[in-house]
Amino acid sequence: MKKPLIIFAILCASLLQAQNSNFSFNWNQLKNDAKIPKREASWLKENLTKQERDKAIKLVAALSKPEAAQLLTSYFYMDGSFRKSTNKKYLDSFATRSPKGNAGIIRVAYLVSKLRQENLKLHRSSSVYKAEFTEEKLNTPLINNKKINREIELKFDYKPANIIIDLVSKPNVSYQEIIDKTDLHQFKQMLLHRSQSFYRTPINIELLATCIQIAASDKPIHQLYRYANPYGLLNFSDIKNNIENYQNLMNVLSKNEGAIFNYINANISPLLPKNTKFKRKVSFFFMNGADGWAIGDVTALDLNYYKDDYKSLLNILLHETYHTGQNAISKRKKVTKKEPFRSFENTLTYILKEGTASYLAPPKIISSSENDQKIKQGVDLFEAYYKNTIQKHDPKEAQKLKNKGVASAGPFYWLGAEMSRVIVAEYNTKKLASIIPFDGVKFFQTYFEAIKKSKKYKNMFSKETTKFILSIK
Repeated sequence: MKKPLIIFAILCASLLQAQNSNFSFNWNQLKNDAKIPKREASWLKENLTKQERDKAIKLVAALSKPEAAQLLTSYFYMDGSFRKSTNKKYLDSFATRSPKGNAGIIRVAYLVSKLRQENLKLHRSSSVYKAEFTEEKLNTPLINNKKINREIELKFDYKPANIIIDLVSKPNVSYQEIIDKTDLHQFKQMLLHRSQSFYRTPINIELLATCIQIAASDKPIHQLYRYANPYGLLNFSDIKNNIENYQNLMNVLSKNEGAIFNYINANISPLLPKNTKFKRKVSFFFMNGADGWAIGDVTALDLNYYKDDYKSLLNILLHETYHTGQNAISKRKKVTKKEPFRSFENTLTYILKEGTASYLAPPKIISSSENDQKIKQGVDLFEAYYKNTIQKHDPKEAQKLKNKGVASAGPFYWLGAEMSRVIVAEYNTKKLASIIPFDGVKFFQTYFEAIKKSKKYKNMFSKETTKFILSIK
């Protein structure tokens, strides 16, 4: 019954009308009003600036009645923002009917402000999501022009991002207009990518359209939700709040395309065979769930994760464009073996693709100790995956382990990067480039060959796992 109730609540929200409230925060009067919750009013007075406090109160007062704030709980479940560890206690409080009148305004303003602070804190402490624009300047590093492969052509595709900016800029945008304008191949591939099992909140066209419509809306309940959850609605709240900054970001990227393309080309070419030739465009999106991704013929970046952090943005452009090169020169044959061998070999290939891309451009900057920890986690997960795939075929448990390895640039990325580093150290860059067209079996077997000849590096995998992979033909 939960889904129908949520949908009903969202539909009801559009019917709410603003109330004419003359409420103003006057502490001397409030502390003498027996109906006002004193603890909440005191917190608003002591912990917020007058501007912040007035904003929260104004948004609540615009509702038909404070009790309408009960709807906010349904939005957190709907867009996947619910987190038991950070916001459950506040959402439970919202779900409880608030007092009427001014007492309710104070109560809801308090809850909204507390919840907003939690959400801001969560995103500002994130090592993945850039919470705010910082007015940084784009400086592309110097390159060796001799490394540029003139047979590689790159383009930027601004259309998906521009469509989202256009839609969230229209307070009265219709559901049908959103459906029509997102009826593009790039959006379809994005939805296909976001439907994979390791995403906590799979995205479909209905969810996409609903979140865009609420993010664009100027209805009081929607404005209040965006205030309480400034990164919610699949991050479209963030886009709505920073439209001008995002437009400027797109302009900067457009003006510096040539320099960016040369930088990417010169860095990915040495890790691809010399005869590599391809054309590819990188599509810009705004979406939650992944900072960069590739599926089929679409390579994409979600710019909301980077904003004007151009150093990180260039790094992920390298990572995702390198995937394009991998796909362009692929000689991999579809694994036709029966299960569980098909799944196992496909996972080896996944580690090849993400591992070599992460060797070139790590998903994020981490310390040496963090890197070592992730590699160890990757080995432990892979060994458990091997046991639940080959030794005892438990598809459900094996999928869980694989998801842990790959979700959010997980430990398998760093494990594959370390394997790549060992191959380069024991052979050279050309050796690693030569195996990119092939499958993960070739990658793992080359790693074992490098370990065998090495006096410095030790095999990270168990003898049994090593023996099995070396036996694969």
